[in-house]
Amino acid sequence: MTITSCRAYPAAVRFSRKPASLRAMLREHSGYHIEEERICVVAVSTMTAAEYDAFVCDLSRAQDWIASFNGRGDQCIAIHAPARLTLYVRPEQYDYPRYVGLADAD
Repeated sequence: MTITSCRAYPAAVRFSRKPASLRAMLREHSGYHIEEERICVVAVSTMTAAEYDAFVCDLSRAQDWIASFNGRGDQCIAIHAPARLTLYVRPEQYDYPRYVGLADAD
């Protein structure tokens, strides 16, 4: 897995607060109306499919690469993996993905 800074770009994302897993987040998104938020992506994490699958299994687990992210409240990390949904993580000074979301187009 690599995490790199990128040229900041805007995105419209629907976030879930403290989801346990990707499955729980998708269930929440399908069952409730979640307002989109305008955020700024400032870093990109590129994972293998196996790394992504392990990450989304337990989203409440502390991650070193998230702990080192020093973004503001409106900044987030985009997470990419082959043949997987792009996720957006807004840790808000925590070491785990406190807010995880999907772009409206996803």
